Formats: sequence, C-alpha cells, structure tokens
Amino acid sequence: MLDPFGEEAKRIVREFGGIEALLERIPRYVGIDIVLERVKQWEGEIPERILNMTPHEDVMSFYALLGALAFSPYGAEMELVKRTNARIYRERIKRSGEITGISIPLKKIEKGEIPDRDRIILEKPRHEEITEEEREKLKLKYKMSLPSFLRLWEGSLKSVYIRKGNAYLREEQALELWEKAFERNLERSVNLLYELRDELPPYYSELHEKLGEIARKYFKERIGGFSGEAQPLRFELFPPCIKNALAGVPAGLRNYAITVLLTSFLSYARICPNPPRKDVRIKDCISDLSVIEKEILPIIIEAGNRCKPPLFEDQPHEIKNIWYHLGFGLTDKPRLEDSGNSTWYFPPNCDKIRANAPQLCKPDSHCRPIKNPLTYYLRRLYIESRKAGGGGDNE
Repeated sequence: MLDPFGEEAKRIVREFGGIEALLERIPRYVGIDIVLERVKQWEGEIPERILNMTPHEDVMSFYALLGALAFSPYGAEMELVKRTNARIYRERIKRSGEITGISIPLKKIEKGEIPDRDRIILEKPRHEEITEEEREKLKLKYKMSLPSFLRLWEGSLKSVYIRKGNAYLREEQALELWEKAFERNLERSVNLLYELRDELPPYYSELHEKLGEIARKYFKERIGGFSGEAQPLRFELFPPCIKNALAGVPAGLRNYAITVLLTSFLSYARICPNPPRKDVRIKDCISDLSVIEKEILPIIIEAGNRCKPPLFEDQPHEIKNIWYHLGFGLTDKPRLEDSGNSTWYFPPNCDKIRANAPQLCKPDSHCRPIKNPLTYYLRRLYIESRKAGGGGDNE
C-alpha cells in the first residue's frame, strides 16, 4: 500500500462497507500493540514488518490510528502519527520506483513532451562535473495539471517548469506534494471522525491513551505547545463566526450568537479544548469557578453589551441561560457541585451555524477542512506551535 488515501485504500474501505463499518470491525482483527508499532521511534531503518504489511493489514492499522485521533484532533498525537506514517509511506513510494496509484493526480511525462532545448537547461545532461546521482535528481519525471498543483504547492514557482497548463516535476518535488496531500487528507479524515468519537468502541479511547504516552516521550519539551490542554485564550486564532459574535450582533441573532455559540465555544476552548467525550461536565475539568467568573463570563457579557440593542439590558434573565448552557441548571448563583444539573452544551457544528445564523459564517482559508469552530481553534493553535517549534506552517 503506497497511500492510505489512494484508490486501493478506498476500495478496501468500501469492501468493509465504509469508514464507520471499518472502524467497528478493526478491534476484532488488529491488536493495539500492532497499531502502535507504526508510531514508535525506530532506530535507523523502518522495520521490514511495517513496510511489508498486506494492504488489508495496512489499511486497518492506519485507520485505527485515525479513530484514536478523533479523541485529540490537534495535539501531539496528531503530530506523531503524521510524522511516523508519512515516513512509512514515503519509503514505500521510493522503493516502488514510481510515484503512481497515490492520492494526487500525477502522470508520467511522455517522451518528447518537453522540448530538448528546455531539457538540456533543466536537467544539465552535458555538465560533466555533475555526478550520475545528482543528474538523476534533476530529471523531470512527472506532471500535474496546474490547478491541482497550485492547491498543494507552497514553494516558489520559479523552481517549477510550467508548460501548456501543466507543472513538470522532479521526483523530490512530487514526493513533497504527496506529503502535503497526505497531511491534508489525514486532517480531513480526523475532522470527520471527531463527530463520531462518542460512538466508537472503547478500543479507540484506549489506543488514544497509549498514543498520548508515546507522543509525550517523542516530543518531550515541545509537548506543551500543541498538547491540546487548557491554556489562556488566544483571540487572534478564533474562527470568523466567533469573532463576529464577539463584535456584537443585531436583535434576531443575539440569543443564538451569545448564549448558544459564544458560551459553548469560550468555555470549552478555555477549560477543556480536547474533551474526552461529549457528556463531560465542568467540574470534571476545573476545581473552582474563578476561571469562568473572571475570564469567560466577562467576555460573554461584553459581547452581549455590543449587541444592538444590548442583550442583557433587554433580557437580564439571559444570564441564567448562560449558566444553564454551561451545565449548572437555570440559575444565577451557581456552585461547582451544581455542574451536571443541565448539559454543558458543545459548540454547534459549522453546518448548524450556517443554518441558524448564516450572517456569522464568513469562512476564511483555515475553515476549509473544519466541521466545528472548536477544531478550527485547535488547528490554529497546532499550526502556531509548529511555527514556534521550527516545524513550519502546516497549511
């Protein structure tokens, strides 16, 4: 298997009846220890037993990792799975000798397709000082339509030969594009599974826990940057819908934007950004209410006061509704032990926001793979941590 998102992998997933059916069956066939072999720190070469898995073994063990990542979509676990598995598939692609049958639309260049004059300039066949190995690296071997290429390429176009609507690529450039596609496909899959995590068998939460242990050892000092644990809010990384709600909204949107959306998003983002399950309570995450009373509630009230007309002047009882949506029941004098008297509402999904408050939904480039505003925020934190740690922008 050269690509877990390629056509062969898709065919195997369809054999099982789709991704949900596959995830239901994996625990019966693949032990957790076998799955964890894919993310261990190998000394030197990748073990042959990993590189030579059968297609079915490969798909099941890889998708088991995706099921575990649904419990922590943007944390150290995600970074670990990306790095180790990209290395596995990259090595397999190199060994195959051809970059075909993968999840990006590459084609081999036909003979005579590139003018000889251009080939001589680009591949330097007459430069005797260049070794045979270096000359092989300079050869243009693959092409991709320009629109598909531009969706993945982040480097300078000066380093790419473009002709008649195609980008012509050296092997290393093609591998770089594949790796970018691999990361995006992995993120997209985990975002879809994030909505299903409460329905997954216990196998995946156990796998996630062990994956976290390995990730903490793997990253050591870097772990704090993208651990997905509670930390002060970073407003500049909020999704557009949340920024729009914070700016104040007109009368018809006030209750939804402030009481439903802001209350849920700010509380989870600050207190429990990576909830282990949807029925978690605030008292499971904090030991006193000061973080809500001093950090979260003032932001909600300020946003309500920016509405036209101001929400809490019009509807002072709406403060009780705020606490209700935080899980304390209908009250304006909550105690920590009251947590669980009502549901701590999870942030609504993007499709629900578009349906109930389309004026708030003004997508930016970060929204593309996202299904929920909380995962948008986690993803932005994750990207920032990669920049800070020298890992580059993960767009």
